Amino acid sequence: MLLGVIFVGAFGCSILIGLRDAYITLVKEIDNLISETGYPDLYIESIQPVPSDIIGYLPDNYYERIDAKKIEYRASYNSTFTYNNASYSCKVISYDPDGLLKHHLISGEFTDTGLRMEYYFSEANKIGVGSKINLKMHNGNEVSFDVSATFVSAESSVVKADPYSMSSSRDFAYIYLPKTVFDSYVSSLYFNEILIDFIDGKEMDGVGFFNRLMEIAKEEGVEITEEQVKELKKNIAYMTTYNDSEVIDTYRSALKAIDKISSLVPLAFFLVVLLVTALFLSQIIRQCRKDIGVLRALGERKRDITFIFVLLAIAVALISWAIGVGVGVGINAIANYAYGTALKLYPLSISINVPVVMIALGAMVFVTVITSLFASLSISKIKPVEAMKALPPMNNKTPYLVRTVFKNSKITMKVSISQTLRNLRRYILSGLCLLASGMMIFVALSLELSKRTMINQLYGTRMNYDVQVYFDNLPSEGDIASYFDGDNNIVNKTLIKYLPSEVKFNDKEETFLINGLKSDQDLIRIVSDYDDVIQIPSDGIVLCYYHAYLLNATVGDTIIINDVPTVVKAISKQFLYQVSYMSFDIATSPNERGSLLAKVNDVNAFFEKYKNNEHVSYISFTEVIKQEYSDRLMAFTYSSYVLNAVSIVLGFLIVFNMMQTNLKEQKRTFSTIRTLGYQRSSISLSNLIMSLIQYLLAMILAIPLGILLSKLLLNGISIPSQIFPFPHSVWMYVLSCVLVLVFLLISHFISMRSMKKWNLPECVKERE
Repeated sequence: MLLGVIFVGAFGCSILIGLRDAYITLVKEIDNLISETGYPDLYIESIQPVPSDIIGYLPDNYYERIDAKKIEYRASYNSTFTYNNASYSCKVISYDPDGLLKHHLISGEFTDTGLRMEYYFSEANKIGVGSKINLKMHNGNEVSFDVSATFVSAESSVVKADPYSMSSSRDFAYIYLPKTVFDSYVSSLYFNEILIDFIDGKEMDGVGFFNRLMEIAKEEGVEITEEQVKELKKNIAYMTTYNDSEVIDTYRSALKAIDKISSLVPLAFFLVVLLVTALFLSQIIRQCRKDIGVLRALGERKRDITFIFVLLAIAVALISWAIGVGVGVGINAIANYAYGTALKLYPLSISINVPVVMIALGAMVFVTVITSLFASLSISKIKPVEAMKALPPMNNKTPYLVRTVFKNSKITMKVSISQTLRNLRRYILSGLCLLASGMMIFVALSLELSKRTMINQLYGTRMNYDVQVYFDNLPSEGDIASYFDGDNNIVNKTLIKYLPSEVKFNDKEETFLINGLKSDQDLIRIVSDYDDVIQIPSDGIVLCYYHAYLLNATVGDTIIINDVPTVVKAISKQFLYQVSYMSFDIATSPNERGSLLAKVNDVNAFFEKYKNNEHVSYISFTEVIKQEYSDRLMAFTYSSYVLNAVSIVLGFLIVFNMMQTNLKEQKRTFSTIRTLGYQRSSISLSNLIMSLIQYLLAMILAIPLGILLSKLLLNGISIPSQIFPFPHSVWMYVLSCVLVLVFLLISHFISMRSMKKWNLPECVKERE
């Protein structure tokens, strides 16, 4: 029984040490990455290149007049490149080695002729430093470049290849060319991106920035109208401040979720440790009743006897903690790998945080000492004379209903019922152990199934397509038909409209991406609070939960989209990919863009045929997108695996130890029955029936409590832009119950087999 307490405590410590240390390491790595990358306060990306005459009126020191430390313009374009006879889509970006956006180097240095490529893409496609690629420049010519460095950049790892796309960094390469090299092939008299670092920081948004530009222009005597600025703002595809940027938000959201998991899960496990330790120590004190009576008879004080059990509890805590530290290192390694994979960070180091280790020790000592003191309260009730006698039954009476129901049962069943009623507390304690086991397994399973529910939102429909073609404008359906019809490689296709939109409601103003879909299209599973599928309305908009959260809008509110009043018909509780939807026919914008989803027989042949066609920005593969989203949520998968493994082992230890304890308490009774000629199988069957009744009662309580804890955990790690839904899966309920039942059956049969080794005459002489 002491071994059971030790291992239960060890797993509690290991979960705390492993998950919390991994979280602390992750925080340090992300802080370093954000610091080294030097994120600007305001990031603006245009749809089409903005000519220099739009900003040419500004004086040289204008950035000081808008309280900016630095403003950096960067040109970029979507292209393709070839390597080892394979073609890839890419985004080519101009960079300044001394510019605002400093990248996190892994290997290599800046060169005047080479290029830098995002680390994870290069790793996935076996493109390393020194590899030679043929890059298609903006003027249409192909130029050979050496890869001079690979790097991990949060910009390329987290921000999507295009604000409208769901493309993966693994199938869409980010290629950075030094500004001097970029300018020699591409005119840089325009910008695609503006990066601004304010002096005071985070006080000006994109609208305020453009308003300030107008003021500066007027101060310089330059005529610029509000209509010109308005046209410029219409060309903005993506605009975000530091606090709301997708990069920072993604990391902050991930840290929040991991922080919750690394805090709440160990807390839940320590509550189980508290329960189990209290139960086991109570049983140990109960079994030591005679020894306590002897000590009392010899004159030992109650507090001295209590101190013995406190020392025992401390010894158990120290041993549990020592084992937990060792197991925690392994859990830490698994968690670090999962977090690094999920957030596209360079593999995280394994480190043991001393404060966390000491907290684990303190928590374990606190739990065992408190439970030992609580269990020791019964010592004061033990009198030396009574302690020498057999333990009095807790209940000598069998209820009339029970006697009536089991009147014709075998004597072994009647004895089992009698033993249960005589020591009802033992039966209840065993049931609580079964309940704790089932509850832990259920909560651990819910995390993985919640992640699958999120992924299935995309897999169910949209991911049935193989490729997605992104256009630099919105082609008509007639253009699509003439463009792709007759290609036997294409099995099915559908067009999506993308609308960069300026959305206003009350005092809120945001820049959103809105999808234009036909009402009968179900490319992405749009669901309500109750997981009901929402159809695209013929008028109005289905606002995603995240956009509704930002606007503080509800169903029935009228919001202004590109100066057009639009009624919110429904709010979608999308889990993973937050986009709002309007009818394809009524969705309009001055800067409409589109993409084509296609199911094809040969994705490589499709890519080679259409990659250089007019108006095609780039082509992405949905199979890679699946991998991308799976990787992003891999941290939760690994957390679920670890929690499930620990829950299963812990659950088995709890149930097995209680079975062994129960058997020892009934050893004399069972030996007496066997001496009278009853078979071991008959005793085993009767005992099993009572255990199954106990199991059913425990599961009736374990499942509702598991649901409550799961919902609290999933709600705790959810944010408006990424909701972890409670998975309504029958499989989760069934598996939790089946695993606990398996623990029960294995423990039962192991315990019953040990009866073969009993010396029946000696056992009969013993007292219970």
